[in-house]
Amino acid sequence: MLENYSLINWILKNDIKTETGEPYQFDDYLFMYDVLRDMASLERDIVTFKAAQIGFSTAAILATLWIAKNKKIDLIYTLPTQGDVNQFAGGKINRIIAQNPVLQEWVKDKDTVEQKIVGDNIIYYRGTWSQKQAMMVSSDLNSYDEIDASKQDVIEQYSTRLQASTLRREWFFSHPSAPGFGVDRHWHKSDQKHWFITCSHCGKEQYLEWPKSFDIDNKKYICKHCKCEIYDEDRKKGRWIAKYKDRKMSGYWIPLFLCPWIKAEDIIDYYNDKTEEYFYNKVLGFPYVGGGNKLTREAFEQNLTNNILTPDVNERVVIGVDTGTQLHYVIGGKKGLFYWDKAKEYSEIEDLLNRWKKAIVVIDQGGDLIGCRALREKYPGRVFLCTFGTDRKTKELVRWGKSDEDGAVIADRNRMIQLVVDEFTDKRIQVQGTSEEWYDYWLEWNNLTRIKEMDEKTGDVKRKIWVKSGPSDLSFATVYWRVGMMRFAGEGGIIQPETADIQTGYKADIFGNVKAKDVIDIQKLRNKKEDWRDV
Repeated sequence: MLENYSLINWILKNDIKTETGEPYQFDDYLFMYDVLRDMASLERDIVTFKAAQIGFSTAAILATLWIAKNKKIDLIYTLPTQGDVNQFAGGKINRIIAQNPVLQEWVKDKDTVEQKIVGDNIIYYRGTWSQKQAMMVSSDLNSYDEIDASKQDVIEQYSTRLQASTLRREWFFSHPSAPGFGVDRHWHKSDQKHWFITCSHCGKEQYLEWPKSFDIDNKKYICKHCKCEIYDEDRKKGRWIAKYKDRKMSGYWIPLFLCPWIKAEDIIDYYNDKTEEYFYNKVLGFPYVGGGNKLTREAFEQNLTNNILTPDVNERVVIGVDTGTQLHYVIGGKKGLFYWDKAKEYSEIEDLLNRWKKAIVVIDQGGDLIGCRALREKYPGRVFLCTFGTDRKTKELVRWGKSDEDGAVIADRNRMIQLVVDEFTDKRIQVQGTSEEWYDYWLEWNNLTRIKEMDEKTGDVKRKIWVKSGPSDLSFATVYWRVGMMRFAGEGGIIQPETADIQTGYKADIFGNVKAKDVIDIQKLRNKKEDWRDV
């Protein structure tokens, strides 16, 4: 039968209904027609940038139930928390099954929460704030619902559950949160399809966008070309056009104004009445840069300066070091940051300690248990091992060890990251050098995003935390540097930048040592990796 091979045909022939008992129809959801066909084909991974409340989860439920039965594969369907799973199962999945006799025939354990046996196969419904759940089952297709509110390292664990499958398909969909995080990471790997409609006045094909497609004063959708009104019927009929046709991952951008029942007045009211973050994330379906959730390149580069920030050899500098397979370090003083690099051996950190006799090292003790302790024993009072934690009694950002704990320091991870991001954003930390010299350094900050941590049981927001989506060793090295600055630079508060510029014609070596009338190209030195001892 055709309905065994076509999801669309199955929906129409069986008069499939939503959880509220309304027929699932395509008159107002033509933009979902190709999405559902794409899902059913299992030919590509899929990512969807979407607004909230567009009916996407209902479509995903129907697609996964049909796929389990007709494609005969096992699936994992994730939601952020176990509370979300419970609510999702009771409020949507079980109600959809109850409304459709064909699904009642397929699903025998329709009242269970964490799985549905569909024919001979299983759909597992799981939360993402427990790694234990991610290790229990195998899958051929993983569907990650609201991935931006999910715990990213657990999502990675779920990905490993596909390894035994020959299919190994993944779907990512969510209203996005911040650039470079969650669904946004996958969107930029996709073909980025937009819904193109045709203006009934001028015949020009276009996709709607804010605010170009809006007459805000008259509260109407308008053509970007002839400025005439775009009617609801115009918005219904369209086609998906890929921005990048050669990319393998299938991507869809579904803002709220693709829905023909959403008036232009509704979008404008959201803009006026809701927060900017809400409007971007849940109405436009775009990541939101503001709100201190990301250190943007613009916010970082405003701190770049030609000032010479390197202190004299007799002055204090602080070196922040993140340990691991390599040592990542940054160096700075009261004036700001002036150098960063990577090292393979601790001898390179020792060279810095010998260069500045008053230098202090604050080093991550978690990535290497032996080398950092050996360095502390060799340089007592100058090397401090840092761990992340929270002082529950005082809520202090940093607590330095005393007596038996001398040489140790505990820092509040999330609050210290936030402090450094806020100081960069407020242009309070000078950085010596050019955009090119510090670009790779900033990229590691771009891999840190502040998200809302959800309570596994209630689904409520517990707190905001900073999570990694890629290498961020230099970011943490900067946090360790800032920890050291709070004690050893004589300033516990925000770093105050100086205003004096370097005199024209005077250049510095890679550590900022000024030599009168010596013309030394810092970028060339960095590119050549010349040793500072030979300069």
